Amino acid sequence: MRRVVVTLFAACAALAVPGAVLAQAPAPAPAPAPAPAPAAPMAIPDQMPFDVPYGASITADRAAQVVAAAVAEAKKSPRNWKLAISVVDPNGDLVYFYRMDQTQIASVGISQGKARTAARYRRPSQVFFNVMQTPAGAFAGTLDPTLVASPGGFPLVEGGKIIGAIGCSGATGDQDAVACKAGADTVK
Repeated sequence: MRRVVVTLFAACAALAVPGAVLAQAPAPAPAPAPAPAPAAPMAIPDQMPFDVPYGASITADRAAQVVAAAVAEAKKSPRNWKLAISVVDPNGDLVYFYRMDQTQIASVGISQGKARTAARYRRPSQVFFNVMQTPAGAFAGTLDPTLVASPGGFPLVEGGKIIGAIGCSGATGDQDAVACKAGADTVK
């Protein structure tokens, strides 16, 4: 009996050894990845796209006219958007402010931030919103802690010079932009 058990044990061991040897065989090496195609050279424009010089500051009376146009656009039927509207000088400092009745309180500071961003960077605040939607966009927020990357801020350009900017907040970003653009379009 002992002989049968030893023989049986030896047979089992003999069958197990080749399986263990096969399990330890190295996997075949993967095929090398193809080399990436060379990147196309980046097109660098000769001119700055937002090279608009600064001019004298917008007056309070003129700013009131710009705001009136934005309010009229916001009130067009059936809209009834409720906005905070800020007009700033070329430095981004407040010149005129108007808050429509029942506008959310948070929009006061946001409208000023949109206007300041548009004035200081000489471009609509929408540009920064678009950049923030890209994978590398988070970097834009590190440029300036006061930057507001949201639609609704426009530079006010008169005679080819920036005299200030307008910022609207209180509705959606796209609605803010429509009302603010109506105000900005009154300045030529």
